[in-house]
Amino acid sequence: MLLKKIVIAEDDDAIAHMVGMALGDAGFLCLRAFDGEEALRLVRAHDPDLLILDVMMPRVDGLEVGRRLKADVMWSRTPILMLTALASVDNSVEGLDAGADAYMTKPFDLREFSARVRAMIRATRRERDRNPTTDLPGSRAIDNHLEELLKNGTPVAVLHIDVLHFDAYQDKIGFARSEDAVRAVARLVLEEARAVSGGGAFVGHLGGSDFIAVAAPVQAQALAARLVELSAERKAELFPGESDNLAVVIAMAPTEGLGPQGFDELGRRLGQAMRVAKEAGRAGCVSWPVAPRG
Repeated sequence: MLLKKIVIAEDDDAIAHMVGMALGDAGFLCLRAFDGEEALRLVRAHDPDLLILDVMMPRVDGLEVGRRLKADVMWSRTPILMLTALASVDNSVEGLDAGADAYMTKPFDLREFSARVRAMIRATRRERDRNPTTDLPGSRAIDNHLEELLKNGTPVAVLHIDVLHFDAYQDKIGFARSEDAVRAVARLVLEEARAVSGGGAFVGHLGGSDFIAVAAPVQAQALAARLVELSAERKAELFPGESDNLAVVIAMAPTEGLGPQGFDELGRRLGQAMRVAKEAGRAGCVSWPVAPRG
């Protein structure tokens, strides 16, 4: 898993060193900017998880850095923690209005500062890693979740859920209505995953009509069977219009026998199982290992 990156824009060497040491010890990769221009360059080059920004800096001050980033469609999502000696309420209001997501004054307690950094990154990651159509965890969050399970040796089964012939269906009914269908499928997967697991299953949205569900092996088997059954029963409700060719297909692969480095093998298993499921051309679930075709 990649280290979380933080840009520290601070022209005071002592403060930059103290902050960098504290965050480096906490496992963050810290990049130093000596002025506002360099801060902008580093944010654009590295897309950090957080920008720690002094206000009084040479060339471009922190307020202007905040305004430029928040006005940019790509970099407006970068969270900004302003860390400055300017301690009045007016200073704080000005910093927040310029784009800061949080404002701390010097001197500061390193424990509070580190906790604030971790909280900001957690909150931002949750929002960044959600699919905008369904608000479910997106592809990056799915990868992180699976890597963590493999690292911990947690025995689970992973379901890859897709809708056969969905692209052709989307071309017929249009983007807006197909997005409604995707949201309907997401609700079905999430509700049934919660039901079979008592709320402990993970559900994510890869994009399009592709979803991932992760649960204990027995629960995953029950979820797969339930989704195939319900999607057939509710086809007209889930997919208004011409939906005769549509079918929910599911590939399933356990993490059993896969070590911490087994992420690629898990993906290969799911990919092979999904290919077999789609080649069958009908609703159903294919589990790993796939029986050889003779």
